[in-house]
Amino acid sequence: MEFTMYDTLLQLPLFQGLGKNCITDILSKVKFHFKKHQPGETVIKQGDECLHVCFLFNGSLLAETLGRDNRYTFYERMTIPGMIEPYSLFGLRPRYHSSYVAETEISTLSIEKQALLDVLLQYEACKYNFANTVCCRGQYLHQRIWSDYAGDLRVRFISFLLLRSQRLAGYKRLRVKMEDLAYLLNDCRLNVSKMLNGLSGDGLVNLRRKEIEIPALEKLLPLLD
Repeated sequence: MEFTMYDTLLQLPLFQGLGKNCITDILSKVKFHFKKHQPGETVIKQGDECLHVCFLFNGSLLAETLGRDNRYTFYERMTIPGMIEPYSLFGLRPRYHSSYVAETEISTLSIEKQALLDVLLQYEACKYNFANTVCCRGQYLHQRIWSDYAGDLRVRFISFLLLRSQRLAGYKRLRVKMEDLAYLLNDCRLNVSKMLNGLSGDGLVNLRRKEIEIPALEKLLPLLD
């Protein structure tokens, strides 16, 4: 049992670098909550209080974020191994920024926030892994905010996606009316439509009614150069 749990925990970013003796010690002190979720099941709701460190270690989730003005909803696929919003555990507003819905059958593992503070962060590897995860997120957002992407409409659209993405790669989807996207990009509806059709013609996005699907965000990044 311990060996199986050891292998499972080592898949997760928080526990990488720990030896078997450390993990055995953690297992004797910390309660782990395992749960399976079926496709379409909501695992976490946007705005819920963040009381646990939650990991995805099997299957895939869709992160679903509703814009503040309700003009759009942004979707992003999250795959293993993943720690769900560790940056939402503390701070002025310790609540989840997105909802998370099971895309496939998934398995999650969660640990109470207090156990993170009292036990896990006493281990050097856990402490550095957690700090690196949170700091990388902050550095990523700082870089995106200070990047100068003004001017070209296509570049502004990609920048809009990047600012809302947790990862610079993978599947994203934007549900939005064309007139609302034009407002968000500070341009007219006709120009936005032409830009999107151009990206669609290049095979970079798929267009549906009130929806833009981005199969692989990383394929859009060269257009920023």
